[in-house]
Amino acid sequence: MSTVSVQSDECSLTQILDKLWFEKGYDFRGYKISSIKRRVTRRMGLNNIESYERYRSFLDSSPAEYHRLLYDLTIKVTGFFRDAYPFYILRDRVLPDIISSPPFKNPPLSPFAKGGYKGINGGFSGQNLWKKEREIRIWCPGCATGEEPYSIGMLLLEALKEDAGRLNIKIFGTDICRDTLEKARLGVYHYSFIEVMEKGYRDNYFIPHDNNYRIKYCVRQMVRYGIHNLVNHPPISHLDLLLCRNVLIYFDKGLQEKVFRDFYYALRPKGYLALGKSEVIINEFRDAFIEIDRKARVYQKI
Repeated sequence: MSTVSVQSDECSLTQILDKLWFEKGYDFRGYKISSIKRRVTRRMGLNNIESYERYRSFLDSSPAEYHRLLYDLTIKVTGFFRDAYPFYILRDRVLPDIISSPPFKNPPLSPFAKGGYKGINGGFSGQNLWKKEREIRIWCPGCATGEEPYSIGMLLLEALKEDAGRLNIKIFGTDICRDTLEKARLGVYHYSFIEVMEKGYRDNYFIPHDNNYRIKYCVRQMVRYGIHNLVNHPPISHLDLLLCRNVLIYFDKGLQEKVFRDFYYALRPKGYLALGKSEVIINEFRDAFIEIDRKARVYQKI
């Protein structure tokens, strides 16, 4: 393929990403180009299309393919207590510290308060998120079908026992994909999704539901799900804990720097950040966090 042809095809890929943003509201322009190419090329192969330019034209005439492409581009690799070791650190060191911390002196400023940030396609409804009682605020961006927020909810209930009612617990699960968020809200999973967890969690927090299993209301009511894009939406603020595991690896360097800035200002002083096993604090913020556990990729804001 000539240089001109390659440049033309690359331009068509850029136009596909622009189209997804301007017409559908999904911004993948800061994602690593290698990851985007791999997913788009997969869709092209399934449709026997050899160039980005032809695939862009195909998208114009096939609304169903738009939906399939968006599904492939969004990241949905998740599971309950996935990569178990970090959850042991959260259970034994992080959550006990958060639970024992004093309440904030001032209410948090949040894009979700008073009028509410509704995202591109809706999201969290307007609500004042500040209450006078002790509030615990946890955010799981890129939550997919909800297993990670629910895992944190179960850990909190196990830690608090009968004291759970005295705390105002808010776990925010966000993603860019409306379909996965609907599944997360339902909280219904096949047995294969829950058989890997400890029996105590299965017995205490799941009930049979139409040949599947549904997570109990006591956990579901702790989690608020909504549309949110790390690329261009403001972060949720005054967080005790932020879990963003295996998401940043898909972003290019510029977007990673932007997201880390958002995360830093989203966390309260002494707030915790948990990353994926292949992710680390970028150089600009290494002096702003202390390492709680290197293997778990858990850090605390200074």
